[in-house]
Amino acid sequence: MKAAATDPGLEQASWLRLLAPASWLSGRLSFSRKFLLVGAVMLLALALLSWPLLRKAGQDAQSAELERRGLAALAQQAAVLNTLVRQRGELKAERADKQADSAELKALLDWAAAPPLPNSALPSTLPALAQRLQQQWQQLQDLAAQDDDAQRRFAAHTGTINALLALMRESARAHRLNVDPTLDAAFEMLSHRLPLLMETLAKQQDALALSSDSMASYAVAAQVVLSEATPALRAGMQQLLAPGDRAGLQAQLDELLARIERQQDAVDKVLDTPQALAELRPIASANLAQAQALLVASTVQADALLQERLTQLRRSQWQVGALLVGAMAAIAYLFAGIYVSTLRSLRQLSQGTQDFCAGRLDTRIRIDTQDELVLVAGNFNTVASEVGRLLDVIREQNESRQRELERLVQQRTLELADKNDQLHLAALRVQEELESARDMQQAILPQHFPDTTDFSMQACMHPARELGGDFYDCFALSEGRWGFLVADVAGKGVGAAFFMAVSRTVLQDLAQDELSPEEVLARANDMLSGRNPMELFVTACYCIYDPRDGSLAYASAGHPAPLLRTAQGEVLALDCPRDIALGVLPGMSYSRQHARLACGDTLLLYTDGITEAFNAAEQAYGDDRLIAWLRSSREPQAAAKLASLVRDVAAFVGGAEPSDDLTALLLCRKPQGEPPADLSSSTDTPASPQARGALTVSHAPLELKNKTLLLEYRLDSRVEEIAALAEAVDEALAERPDLAFAVNLCLEELITNTIQHGLHGAPDRPIHVRLSRSDEWLEIILKDDAPPFDPFVQAPAPSLDASVEAREVGGLGVHMVKTMMDEVRAFYDGSGNLIVLLKTLKR
Repeated sequence: MKAAATDPGLEQASWLRLLAPASWLSGRLSFSRKFLLVGAVMLLALALLSWPLLRKAGQDAQSAELERRGLAALAQQAAVLNTLVRQRGELKAERADKQADSAELKALLDWAAAPPLPNSALPSTLPALAQRLQQQWQQLQDLAAQDDDAQRRFAAHTGTINALLALMRESARAHRLNVDPTLDAAFEMLSHRLPLLMETLAKQQDALALSSDSMASYAVAAQVVLSEATPALRAGMQQLLAPGDRAGLQAQLDELLARIERQQDAVDKVLDTPQALAELRPIASANLAQAQALLVASTVQADALLQERLTQLRRSQWQVGALLVGAMAAIAYLFAGIYVSTLRSLRQLSQGTQDFCAGRLDTRIRIDTQDELVLVAGNFNTVASEVGRLLDVIREQNESRQRELERLVQQRTLELADKNDQLHLAALRVQEELESARDMQQAILPQHFPDTTDFSMQACMHPARELGGDFYDCFALSEGRWGFLVADVAGKGVGAAFFMAVSRTVLQDLAQDELSPEEVLARANDMLSGRNPMELFVTACYCIYDPRDGSLAYASAGHPAPLLRTAQGEVLALDCPRDIALGVLPGMSYSRQHARLACGDTLLLYTDGITEAFNAAEQAYGDDRLIAWLRSSREPQAAAKLASLVRDVAAFVGGAEPSDDLTALLLCRKPQGEPPADLSSSTDTPASPQARGALTVSHAPLELKNKTLLLEYRLDSRVEEIAALAEAVDEALAERPDLAFAVNLCLEELITNTIQHGLHGAPDRPIHVRLSRSDEWLEIILKDDAPPFDPFVQAPAPSLDASVEAREVGGLGVHMVKTMMDEVRAFYDGSGNLIVLLKTLKR
């Protein structure tokens, strides 16, 4: 008894384990999806149960359609068979020739070669049988054309008919007429027995008509075939007549069988008495017509039965489909009703809960259903009542605490307001101090810069905060030289500003001692390293510029390399090893570099606050954009050029907050005349302007528009060759003899001066002369290969007020050139001296 007892808790646990997967799935689906899942499973089950019925009905309908197509093909074949049988009865060859192109036979052959069968039909030999029928028919036509004997034509006709009978049987098999459970005997009668009966009835007459002993056997064999066909004909007819003889087919069959018996009697009589053949012919023709009519009527009746079967099958499909749709609709309607009812109750619960949580504590839920959700609503109402009671108690306690807190908050608020006023005053004092420090920082930096006839300089510093760590400086040195620098202290704010002031003072004091750039940086590094409690460092680039020859000596302490823009617009970074920054380690050494600024060149020193200026999209200004700006800048003065750089950086940054101090210094060496020209080597044969030493000038002091070449001439360094040059000049300036006189006078003076003082009388040295004119100016260019020699500087200035005896020798001719020409310049390009003269064309 104890062993048979079961524990209810264990039994319940086993049921729960069985339901665990379904419970797990239900816990992960919403309420609507649970109903949808159950409904979908039920609908799927109905569909799976109904699918075999629909599939079976569809397959049966497909088979019935295939059988109907087979019946249509049998009707077509029977018509051809009737034609062939009647042709065999015609003994004349021309009759066969007349029927040789029968359209019905051709259509039959085309159909048999490619019959319209479904993919599910059995493999068929119809094409092979069609080929055989075509061969038999062709053989029959050949015999008719040769006018051979009647027996051979009879045999050929019989072979053609046999091929057609085989084609009919294969067509019935391909259309699955032989496997129909209700009409198999009827289809056997239509596809085999009746066609064979027609062929046999006609063959008896045709064989006996040939009057040959060998053909008499055909008549005897036909009697056997006719006797065996009777049971099959009756069995097939029974399937077509059920449940009643609606088409009178039984009477036609009985009449045909009676006629066949009379034909057998006539055949026996002909075998005994050949003269009785005339009595057999009308009987056989009538029997053939009767068999053909029975075949057609039976085919129509069989097609009607198939059509009736198709109607029933389609009706069954519609009934199954309607039942399936109705069941699905009923299930969907039932589930929808249950879902709507349950959802309404759940929404009432949810809305009541939301109202209660929103503060409407008098909310109560009422559900008009009989399900378990009523219990949930009742429990909620009980909890709501209890919570309302507890909240009243808590409200009373909170009101007393609120009054105490308000008193404390008011007291603390007054204290915080007093502290805030004090902090605001302190912040104002700090801001004033920072502004004063910023003004002082800007004041200690140079505000005025040199702007001479040879060069101009400009610098600026825009701090990212109130105080910056960048600085610049420029100051005059001995012998007309200028020292200048740009530096960047690591960090920003007050600490960087103090270190900046100390670093600038140290660097300026050392530079005033006329030390070289590398010595200034080395000593400044030692001094800053010894007084750097905040462990800051500064990068710097210090340069010494000599305006007399454009030479530049500089050294860098971890600073970006200076950028040089040539007068031709090419931008390159000067060689700069970027040694270690100042203030990091004492005892460091620095290297000195050299460069030369040509006329029109621009030197830029800057800090990384330019290249690392970011816009709102976090994109940096970058080295490439800086180089592009310097390459495209066309401002002649340093101040205008630097203002253009600041505007370009500001336009790129937009409204973004500055990320670092922006500091730059620009040195522009002003143009001093026509820059050096690039002359091609001359040859001894002056056959053309190029052969006479064509010269090329990269740029001129003035930009001459629409310039036209008037003369390009080469002469050797002999005074006697000046006369030939004068003739060429007169010819080139034939319209302006006044200009030709002035040009020849100046060229004579300058060439003579070059031969005597520049070449020291050396003969056979090439001298090139070029004359060009623009709309307003006449340009004369004189080029030689002498050592550097500037006649406008080295020639002594003449004393025009002194007497002739008291004047020094020389200088008067050069003074005459300067007086007669509007502008004169002299250059040395490394390969020789270049003199450029400009004369206005205005009279």
